[in-house]
Amino acid sequence: MEQEPGVRLPHDYISPGNRLIPWATTDNGEYLFWLLRPGQDPDEWTIMINEEGGEEWERYAMTVTRFLPQVLAGEVRSEVLWSRFPEEVHSFRPALSLQD
Repeated sequence: MEQEPGVRLPHDYISPGNRLIPWATTDNGEYLFWLLRPGQDPDEWTIMINEEGGEEWERYAMTVTRFLPQVLAGEVRSEVLWSRFPEEVHSFRPALSLQD
């Protein structure tokens, strides 16, 4: 797997055929990715979170449909996401609406 310039993914995830696919970002600039390995079922994709502008990464071996409710409820705590995340009131904005 080729790395993007300036992005340092933990070495144990760099293997031929692996791919990182971004699926979300936060207002604070953290990015959430799926780590895809060849032949892996989508329900087994690893969630990777990269800190805003940094080299710190976290991984979660769970589906997005399991991760989102748990992280928004405070049941899963991240050291990478903004310290005030999640806020009490949650919102979702499609990326196209952010351009308005």
